[in-house]
Amino acid sequence: MALPAIPESVNALAHGDMTSADRSIAGQRYFELLSPVFAKDAVPPVGYVRLGLSFERQSQSFRAQVLGALTVVGLLVILAVVATLILTRRLVAPMRRLMRAARAVGSGRLDVYVPAKSSDELGLLTHTFNHMTQRLAESQAEVGNYQKTLEEKVTQRTKELEVATAHAYKLAQHDILTGLPNRSLLNQRLKQILAQAVRDNLQVACLFLDFDHFKRINDTLGHDAGDQLLQSIAQRLTRAVRESDTVARLGGDEFVIVLPQLAAEDGTVEVMAVISRIRDSFKEPFRLSDQIPTLTCSIGVAIYPVDAPDAIELIKQADTAMYAAKESGRNAFRFFTADMNERVQKRLQMETDMRRAMENGEFFLVYQPQIDLQTGRPRGVEALLRWRDPERGLIPPSEFIPIAEESGMIQALGERVLREACRQVVAWHRQNMLLRLSVNLSVNQLQQENWVEIVQDALASSGLSPHFLDLEITESVIITHADKAVVTLTRLKAMGVSITVDDFGTGYSSLSYLARLPIQGLKVDQRFVGGLELNKNDEAITQAIIAMSHSLGLRCTAEGVETTAQYNFLRAHGCEEAQGFLITEPLAQNEFRDWWDAHAADFASAQRQPDLWQTRVG
Repeated sequence: MALPAIPESVNALAHGDMTSADRSIAGQRYFELLSPVFAKDAVPPVGYVRLGLSFERQSQSFRAQVLGALTVVGLLVILAVVATLILTRRLVAPMRRLMRAARAVGSGRLDVYVPAKSSDELGLLTHTFNHMTQRLAESQAEVGNYQKTLEEKVTQRTKELEVATAHAYKLAQHDILTGLPNRSLLNQRLKQILAQAVRDNLQVACLFLDFDHFKRINDTLGHDAGDQLLQSIAQRLTRAVRESDTVARLGGDEFVIVLPQLAAEDGTVEVMAVISRIRDSFKEPFRLSDQIPTLTCSIGVAIYPVDAPDAIELIKQADTAMYAAKESGRNAFRFFTADMNERVQKRLQMETDMRRAMENGEFFLVYQPQIDLQTGRPRGVEALLRWRDPERGLIPPSEFIPIAEESGMIQALGERVLREACRQVVAWHRQNMLLRLSVNLSVNQLQQENWVEIVQDALASSGLSPHFLDLEITESVIITHADKAVVTLTRLKAMGVSITVDDFGTGYSSLSYLARLPIQGLKVDQRFVGGLELNKNDEAITQAIIAMSHSLGLRCTAEGVETTAQYNFLRAHGCEEAQGFLITEPLAQNEFRDWWDAHAADFASAQRQPDLWQTRVG
């Protein structure tokens, strides 16, 4: 291989210089380096160093290597694609099966099963899907069973509803406790009976029955016993009347009996015959567990069309007649008369006048002293309510107090009495008249939730010490409201207020409540005091009450003392205190002060004058 000639430019190179050039030799490309070689001190070069380098082999090797690498990469890509296709097929196929199964389940087919061919996540998913479809199939079967059962129950309930509707209609027309017609059904029947009476020109009698003191049965024996008694009453009434008569219960212990088809000439006789059978049926005592109570009833009778033009008015007039029977002493019957309505109107008018009297200040207090029987000195005063009507004058308490209790006005009146009496006694205390104040407590006041707070406020606002206040409560109130009485009276005692049982011996006279209740005194009723020196029974009862009060450590006060003989008897047997007309009648505020001043000297020497009141004239 011939080398190319050395270019002339090389000769111009200095010592140590070098030149390069690209040359093509025999079709191959070379990189050539030329450097002249000089002899010592010789200018022209004596020779040349020529070095040629070729990159063809390296290039060919590199190309071979690149081609090999590309080939390997291509093979790897092909293998990867093939492996991906294989893996994709293995992965996608089960998913497609699951998707097809899911679409089948969505269309309502629940018998689909997808075989699990692996234990990986996909296999777990397949097992879960199969379990889900199985549970859905079971649920569908249960729903089917439920639906069938529901249809059966709906059918059954529909029949039961029809029966219940009929029963509910009956209950709506009948009293639940006794099974008798109630007010609604009574009104319907009575209208039909009256219409028939008009067509037949006959009369109809309406009997209104209310049982005397029935509330005591509930209070003493309990409401369960009262319900049993009402059921027995219904049975006896049904047996006592005629087959054509209607017995209905209005509520509580009120019953109505309708007697249809009465001839005008002998209707009263038939009514009397029914009343006689009714009263006879209650002569036999009732049996309630270990109790054998006897009942009486008050009956009012009204006749259609003589006493009333329609059903509602007929029942109303019979009710009015029944109240007239109660006023006559109970265990009686009364036929309706026109003047009975006048009495009802009078009562309503009195209630209206009482409300006006409260607004106009027509009520006022009087005070009756309670003296020490051994010394004759006043120990206390009882505050008593009075009413002076502008037109009728002074109204007896026996007329307006029951109306106040029935109407609920007694609560406002009682609070007014307490507050005014407390203020007055405090004023007397400031005048050196140290007296205990006694105020009557009614059942309505005892039932007031805030009565204790009212007492506290009355004492605080007046400045009266609780130890100077004595509340009088009748034993009937204590018995009929024992639980409430214990709670309320215990709170009052804790305040320092004393409690006295009024009219002792006229009610239940139960010794058990004397031990339970926080009482400090007993008052002998004036009915017993009035019989002293006249009736041995009254004397024996009075002595027993005094002895019992001493045994229990209670103060004994006698009310209604009007004669010297009564005074001496009570003092001789140890009764501590007394009040009555022998000492003085109830006095107004200024009259009481005058009475005190008139006897001030006697009071000052009372320890030496135990017979101070014996010579007084009632």
